[in-house]
Amino acid sequence: MAYDFTITGPDRIISGIGALQELPGAMDARGAKRALILTGNSLATKTDLVSQVEAALGSRHAGTFSGCAQHVPSGTVDACQQAALDADADSLVVFGGGSPIDTAKLVVKRLAEAGRTGVTQFVMPTTLSAGEFTYAAGITDETTRVKAVVVDPVMQPEVIVYDPELTRPTPVDLWLTTGIKALDHAVEGVWWPNGHPFTETLRLGAIADLRRHLEASKDPDALDDRLACMHAAWKSIWGLLSAKNVGFRLSHPLGHQIGARWDVPHGVTSCISLPAAARFLHGLLGRGAGEDRGGDGTGESRGCGAGHRGVLRDAGRAQAAFADHGEARRDPAGCQGGFRRAEASRRAGQRHRHAGSFDRIVGVRLVAAGQPFGK
Repeated sequence: MAYDFTITGPDRIISGIGALQELPGAMDARGAKRALILTGNSLATKTDLVSQVEAALGSRHAGTFSGCAQHVPSGTVDACQQAALDADADSLVVFGGGSPIDTAKLVVKRLAEAGRTGVTQFVMPTTLSAGEFTYAAGITDETTRVKAVVVDPVMQPEVIVYDPELTRPTPVDLWLTTGIKALDHAVEGVWWPNGHPFTETLRLGAIADLRRHLEASKDPDALDDRLACMHAAWKSIWGLLSAKNVGFRLSHPLGHQIGARWDVPHGVTSCISLPAAARFLHGLLGRGAGEDRGGDGTGESRGCGAGHRGVLRDAGRAQAAFADHGEARRDPAGCQGGFRRAEASRRAGQRHRHAGSFDRIVGVRLVAAGQPFGK
């Protein structure tokens, strides 16, 4: 077979402890003079980091929009687009997790469609979701609570700044569950049929680095471990849209809909969906998915399971959808039966009959380079 790989952005990645100080120079190099900061309410009101970023921008700071929200409700994209127009912004400085990052991408696309091209994105992530490395973004219809994915090269962020010091206020559960999201990217990247050998090497490296550093990175002061996890998140997804006919298999698309429907954080959705998807894919692909890599999809996860059972219990509204991993095998296209029963139970205010087995099933067993994750 012939492999087809096209280099896509970002154009520049700056990483290191204290890398925020490099942002002004990076903006000057791109000719950015009026930057709108995009972030969420928690970072804006519960930390002083947004004010630090504003100070770093100096005269380049044209305004701050702090209305980005989980799962990117369409109304927040509308409001952010208007804020960018009001500020006459020529660039967006995105500070936060996957929701501000996706919001910025969608705003850039809308502005381009309206004739305002060349708006540069400078992204400073505070989680391990790694959306900064793709030109895809999710947006949720607030009426149907269905999440759609938009893909357009114009949305690719140009400059990424990885500074682990900016992640100190990130809640530990959010940090670690988005680490499992990065693991989700890597595992599904390895298991894509006819996967590209270059990206497969990156994905396996991401798995190894997350095994080594994620648990230690629970400590907000473990900055070297946090930076290693940020680099692992990069390796888990870079090239996703560069290699032809390569993408996500099962866990990630299901996680999008679980999150939007039941308002479950995206990192937690990976903790829910990846175990079932890993078992299904291993059974489906057999030797090519597991034995060649030494794994069978049943490694005990210390990184997500033992440390986050409370977080997973909080996602109880989605328990029924993946409570029985056997159902995922029977209905690999979307566990539709589980979703239907979950929705019926939700409407009736009832607990699904399998909900008690949730911790046992997703509590959590993940494949990680053929060895128990976190050991």
